[in-house]
Amino acid sequence: MKIFINERCSDMRAAKEFLLKEFSKSGKPYSIKYLPSGQPTLILDGKPSGYISISHTGATLVMAFSDKPIGVDIELRDRKTSRIGMDIENWTKCEAYGKYLGVGINKEILKADLPQELVKTFKRGEYVVSVCGEGELEEVVAFIDNGKE
Repeated sequence: MKIFINERCSDMRAAKEFLLKEFSKSGKPYSIKYLPSGQPTLILDGKPSGYISISHTGATLVMAFSDKPIGVDIELRDRKTSRIGMDIENWTKCEAYGKYLGVGINKEILKADLPQELVKTFKRGEYVVSVCGEGELEEVVAFIDNGKE
């Protein structure tokens, strides 16, 4: 699993394209296709070629890449989640797990016993990031507005 974070993005679409290119240092033209469920998948040479999960909060984008199903969520540490009675770290875990399953966030996910061996959470500055998937977290790469700063 590899995580790419782009903070303070001035253009979210451009930031997504930038991170996709950064992931593909080999020069291969990866693209993203959205399945009918809304879940993104990586495409290379017109064929499915791995898994991707995308999340953003404000002007910060995170993309997770893996050769197995993956889910990611990013939120501001001080985001209020009192409506659902859950702290922000657990919220990001649930959201990442829902994306990993391909169902998104729902009442069942919020009440589920999350598989702790699949969910990893870390803090980066003012953000909490959770990723759900098999395997080790190999790398976290961060940029400021497409590497402009």
